[in-house]
Amino acid sequence: MKSDRRAVSSPPLHSRRRFLYLAAGTAGLGAAGLAFGGCGSEEENETPPQLQSLFFPSFVLAAGIEQRIPFGLIDQGIPIKESSTEFRVTIRRGDTVISEQPVVARIVAHDHPAGDGAEPHEHADLLRYFAVRATLGDPGIYDLDLTFEGRTASLPFQVFDRDDVIVPLPGEPLPFLRFPTFEDPMGMDPICTRFGGPCPLHDQTINSALDTGKPLALLVATPAYCQTAYCGPVLDVLLELRPEFPNVEFLHAEVYLNPNEVDGNLLDERLQPSPTVEDLALPFEPTLFLVRPDRTIVDRIDNVFDNTELREGLQNL
Repeated sequence: MKSDRRAVSSPPLHSRRRFLYLAAGTAGLGAAGLAFGGCGSEEENETPPQLQSLFFPSFVLAAGIEQRIPFGLIDQGIPIKESSTEFRVTIRRGDTVISEQPVVARIVAHDHPAGDGAEPHEHADLLRYFAVRATLGDPGIYDLDLTFEGRTASLPFQVFDRDDVIVPLPGEPLPFLRFPTFEDPMGMDPICTRFGGPCPLHDQTINSALDTGKPLALLVATPAYCQTAYCGPVLDVLLELRPEFPNVEFLHAEVYLNPNEVDGNLLDERLQPSPTVEDLALPFEPTLFLVRPDRTIVDRIDNVFDNTELREGLQNL
């Protein structure tokens, strides 16, 4: 069974902790691995546009099933902040075009307590991100191309055989997972790192939530220890939309078991993954599972999402 393969192939706890830490770096704007192409008319001192992957590169994207591919766009060394521009994106394998579609810039904007005594504020200047969805039939290397002001930026990425992907995929059942709650924190310290105090989404287990007969939105994220400007606000985005969906259960799982013990040092050897992250063998965060009452995963939204993407996902449950 696939769950057995996950158990065998999941990285040991020590390396998984480092995966979680380093994955944040690969999703950050300063990470290596940027790939781009430019037209021949550019001046030598002009930096070509660059695409930044906002997804974990290994054993996450699966062949034969629709996948969401988030990325950022950098021009002249600066992430773009234009919010109204529509671009054309092409996904190809070699010279074969697999998908062509429009894409618009998205932004994670919301109000929330800053955690430092400041008044609630909007992240109106947060970095824009893009997300495309495509079904890629075969494992292998693909290229995502985007044309920006007459120049083409390309992002190579790898798609894996579905059986080699560790993280549960849409269409599969959500595994049975340990889930710390306020009543039974399972050693979590803290159980929630949201600024201003713990969020209310730790009041029941996953099984209890699904036993209500309602679908479930399960977010795995660590607001205080997110390493990029993209992923930090996703819990607050989820909380803001929660009142719109009274027929959906919402839960939040933290990523680390004992960050207080190590004073927030994510490379400390004593740091442990939370029970939920350990059971999922999750090598990155954040991720959102949208699950039907029968445990079928309808969608998985990785790394970053805005309220528009989230609302669409919740409406499809």
